[in-house]
Amino acid sequence: MNKSFSEYEFSIIRGGLLDRILALLRISKADKDSTLGKTIFFISITWVPLFVLAAIEGLFWTDAVDLPFLNEFATHIRLLIAIPLLVFAESVVDEKVKISIGQFSRSGLIQEESKEKFELAKQKADRMCESYFAEAAILIVIVANVLFRISTNSIGLTSWVFPESDDLNALSLAGYWAAFISFPIFQFLILRWFWRWIIWYRLLNLISKSDLRLIPTHPDKSGGLGFLGEPPLPFFIFTFVLSIVFASMLAERMLFLNLNFNDHYPILIAFVLVCILINLVPLLTYIKPLIKARMKGINEYHSLVALHHHNLEEKWIGIQKDHGDEILGNADFSSAADIVSVYESVENMTIFPFNIKTMLATVVISLLPLLLALTIQLPLVEILKTLAGILL
Repeated sequence: MNKSFSEYEFSIIRGGLLDRILALLRISKADKDSTLGKTIFFISITWVPLFVLAAIEGLFWTDAVDLPFLNEFATHIRLLIAIPLLVFAESVVDEKVKISIGQFSRSGLIQEESKEKFELAKQKADRMCESYFAEAAILIVIVANVLFRISTNSIGLTSWVFPESDDLNALSLAGYWAAFISFPIFQFLILRWFWRWIIWYRLLNLISKSDLRLIPTHPDKSGGLGFLGEPPLPFFIFTFVLSIVFASMLAERMLFLNLNFNDHYPILIAFVLVCILINLVPLLTYIKPLIKARMKGINEYHSLVALHHHNLEEKWIGIQKDHGDEILGNADFSSAADIVSVYESVENMTIFPFNIKTMLATVVISLLPLLLALTIQLPLVEILKTLAGILL
């Protein structure tokens, strides 16, 4: 086996083409937190040039176009809020992943004979993090998307991107920068987070096949895996960013394109479902080992309870009535109650390493920005009634 990962911690955010570029530019440093530096860098090359170019072209705040730069808040939210959150999420997610992966060893879930599989799983995940091929594939997708979109004005209005009323597909200078620099960078960061989600899913899937030492009687009711589903989950910030971006796009269309949100509840429900799946699907890889551990625990403790009660009956059934008080206060009967309680805890073991609290936390994170967008067209009371009807 190669050098053991026990000598250093696995990092889900380390490596890749972008990190190498940022390191060469001295924006990202391995030995210190570079969140602020990377945030300033991305804003400087995505939003600031748009601000300057739109002002030079007279498209910053004007009645000459239907949608000037100042009013196009979906772009501001993506570049000034979503990108910084995606950068900030790196340290948060990395720390959460490190704690979760380390907990497998600390809690004794990895048996001695399974340690090699466990270390190999981390090595495979690390190679995925370092893969230039993945980021190259992301770039190809983004380039194809750019070439498809620059020739079409999807909103049909004049704007700081498409200012010409005679040719709605003619880009401004700010529009060119947005189409070829700003939006592709944002899209790259989003898609790279989806790649990291795939890495997280594969890592947990590989670990789930490492013959884990699950404990059916564990008080977390998940065989000792309850720590995986403890909110906040690693990708909660990512789903929050997706919700912010999604909500801003809906709000913009409601304000400028007269979109009626009452006709789009299926989209809202589908989006929330996607956010739940992003957070929970990696954990579903443990259903099979949890089912196996639960059935094994039920069978073993069923036999233990039966043996205990057989011995108890043989010992006490024939005792004389005048020793009744002695029988009822005897330690044998206390142990019978204890072993029944243990058996019930095994029966109550779930096959999911998460609970309803985890799902509700994901739903709340996904809906918060959307609720703000909905207030454009619906009163808050009406929103809450609709939400209650969806969830309850």
